[in-house]
Amino acid sequence: MKVRSYISVLSVFITFLLACSSTSKVQVQVMKPAEIHLSGIKKLAVVDFQGPERSGSQIATTMQALLIQKQQYDMIERDRLKEVLDEQNLGMTGVVDEAAAVQIGKVLGVDAMIFGEVTTYQVERDERGVEKVERQEGTGKYEWVEQKNIFTGKKKKVKKEIMKTVLVDQHYKIRRGTVAINFRVVNVETGQLLAVHSDSKSYNSGKVIEGKGKSLKPKGQILVELSREIVRKFVNMISIHEITQQLYVEPGKGNIDMGRKYAENGLWPEAVEVWKQAVQEFPKESAVYYNLGVAFEIDNDYDHAEAMYKKAMALKQKKRYMQAISRIRKARADQMKLEQQLMD
Repeated sequence: MKVRSYISVLSVFITFLLACSSTSKVQVQVMKPAEIHLSGIKKLAVVDFQGPERSGSQIATTMQALLIQKQQYDMIERDRLKEVLDEQNLGMTGVVDEAAAVQIGKVLGVDAMIFGEVTTYQVERDERGVEKVERQEGTGKYEWVEQKNIFTGKKKKVKKEIMKTVLVDQHYKIRRGTVAINFRVVNVETGQLLAVHSDSKSYNSGKVIEGKGKSLKPKGQILVELSREIVRKFVNMISIHEITQQLYVEPGKGNIDMGRKYAENGLWPEAVEVWKQAVQEFPKESAVYYNLGVAFEIDNDYDHAEAMYKKAMALKQKKRYMQAISRIRKARADQMKLEQQLMD
């Protein structure tokens, strides 16, 4: 019992030491500007894309839902869109070019129309294969071996079957899928193409061993997930969006590490206070300046953040510090774009 208690306490102590000496990861949400700014566009309609099976309808519905979540554009309801298209003797996939988009868009009273084509929407026939793998197999013969108890240290003789390595056949399957989509956004008033984008995504299950409990992902699920990933990326391209950014806080002496613990728990004002004290205590420690830079960056105070990162870099040339300076300059440029897009 004493041995177990000692091992348990030792394990906790080692874990504590590792936690204190390791760099901490913190996740923050960052607003990013649209890569393609649809200047002056407030009201949008999304028609079914051209595509095999019901892929075009599914993609348009997914895009409509994601754009509504952004709350950046006024979206025409799908029922209203269908009604207008029926009146114009066009189906939901009747918009195939800019001229048709302009015609329907003016009837709907929107600023822009989104349409396109699904050029690839398939899951290939499963690849089947067999490979030789090593397995341990009993021989039916036994031998006496010495075994040591890890807790008491006592040794004893036990009877153990002699094993041999054999090669056996292992059957597997591989499932692959691909989706490719072309997107177009047209200005209804001018007929100008505001955005043209093509993207594709592929899926590969890797080898799924038969009889091991793991099953292949259903074909329909593969196609829906690939489509959603492509559509989400395009929606982010034309919208202000939020991303999760991973930053690092470095360990150090005394208040440097105390600040790291505050930061891990989201207590950034407290972290900044103790790091400011640490600057007085450890003026030659690069970690304290770098950590302050992280705190200022999270607070969108990019000028102070860059100044702290530069101080850290002057004390110790690290790749992380160089990347932080580069990231801040990109963030400052993004902030300017974001402010312009919000005012539009």
